[in-house]
Amino acid sequence: MIAYGPYGIDEGDMGSIFGISWSMYNGYFPHRDFVYIKPAFSPYFHSLPLYISETYAYLINRYLYFAQVFTYSYLASAIAFKLLNLPKKYIFFIATIGALVSIHNYPPMPWNTVDGLFFSIIGLFFVTKTTKKWWWIVLGAFFLFLGALCKQPFYFFPPLVALFLLFGKDLKAFIILSISGLLFAGVFILLFWWQDALNPFIEQMFSFTSGSSLLNTGVKSYYLGIKFHVLYIVITIIGIWLAKKYLSRNLAFLLIHVLIVTIFVWLYYKNESLYKPLKYGIIHILWAFGVLYSIVKSIKQPKYTILVVLFGLSWCASISNGYNTPIDFSTPSILFISILTLGETFTIKKWTPPLLIGIYLGTFYLGYQYPFNEENRNQLNHNLGNLYPHLQTIHTSKERYDKFEELKVLSNRYDNFTILPSMTLGHYITNTVNPIGVDWVFNHHLADELENYKQMLSDKNLTIFIENFEDHKDNYQETSLLTVFVVDNWVLKEKHKHFRVYQQR
Repeated sequence: MIAYGPYGIDEGDMGSIFGISWSMYNGYFPHRDFVYIKPAFSPYFHSLPLYISETYAYLINRYLYFAQVFTYSYLASAIAFKLLNLPKKYIFFIATIGALVSIHNYPPMPWNTVDGLFFSIIGLFFVTKTTKKWWWIVLGAFFLFLGALCKQPFYFFPPLVALFLLFGKDLKAFIILSISGLLFAGVFILLFWWQDALNPFIEQMFSFTSGSSLLNTGVKSYYLGIKFHVLYIVITIIGIWLAKKYLSRNLAFLLIHVLIVTIFVWLYYKNESLYKPLKYGIIHILWAFGVLYSIVKSIKQPKYTILVVLFGLSWCASISNGYNTPIDFSTPSILFISILTLGETFTIKKWTPPLLIGIYLGTFYLGYQYPFNEENRNQLNHNLGNLYPHLQTIHTSKERYDKFEELKVLSNRYDNFTILPSMTLGHYITNTVNPIGVDWVFNHHLADELENYKQMLSDKNLTIFIENFEDHKDNYQETSLLTVFVVDNWVLKEKHKHFRVYQQR
């Protein structure tokens, strides 16, 4: 956390949640005051560090990412080990491997998927406590509800937990969970109705999330992951069969992890992003085989249904139009590998855990030499804290430092501005309030309210800073019609290397 939290920054994704958090912290109510196409608990949650320190809230949230992943990996391992009667002394080992795979080289930043996993696992932990007092179920329902309020795919998880209780013939817990969930949903609906945000919430939430998105990311991506790796899958299956037949369990367990590490190292060595399907096909494949294994085992041993539930949560995390992979919650796949090779006895040589953790830490180190949308780490030697107190300790490249410096000059010159299309940290770092409430103004994020935002820009008599975006992979000419409208209809006042300044005619 200390070594990698401060390195790298990205104008878009790394502030897309936190920029909304800053607006909410400054009094905006989601959906009513600005468009947001997901349930808004994530930005609310990540606004909490702002009440601790406005200056260090961004850094706290970056550290929080690591803490969240290790926490939900540990809790998931604890749940599985308890219900499967596995040796508890290995919980932390499996959790650590699961967390390190989940982290891979993912940018440490606030994100809906990570929040959904975090609260969902806490909810499942309370629901599956050995002492089934009714208040544990209610508390579990509350956290499951918070998980669902982070992102639409997590709507699937509370019903899955309810089915898990029914399958286990725990009717009392099922009834308490269902009633509690309905009560929490009722309170939420009343709150949004009272704030005149209920109808906008419903309209915006489903403006970009469709059935086709579910099929493409929740089904098709898994099919393609297997389709494009059939030869490797066959070779791996044969290899695992031979390893189990001729090698000790411990050595077979070790070799599978060495294979995973080798694939990660190859990808990092090629300096190719894990954000493309080819890169994380291995995680889809592990998920698919893990689910099949868990279902087959559950038929004879119902206790294995907990693995099905955990894989279900991993699937929820993969339903995304952006980062559609189950890698953010890899603990179920690590558990699958462990049980497949070691059996339920989990006899592991004493030297194996430190060796494997060391190997995975090595891949972690290598992966983080290439922060998301940044230069190599050895080029990230410019401290943005020299420009903005809110970015203390955050290091970036010379080119990006110059861009942030240019923004500082412009923000000091104009006091009623907003930035288009995607400088999502712009108002937080300049300690200003965004007049339009939303920093990420690509078409689908405006939920068909483009005309309203055009009018808002005019009514508030804003000065617009527009990023020079033509050479970027997300060229605004195709993806942000609000930006195109300003370019075509407003007056260009200044032009600099990174930004242009527009005002109304």
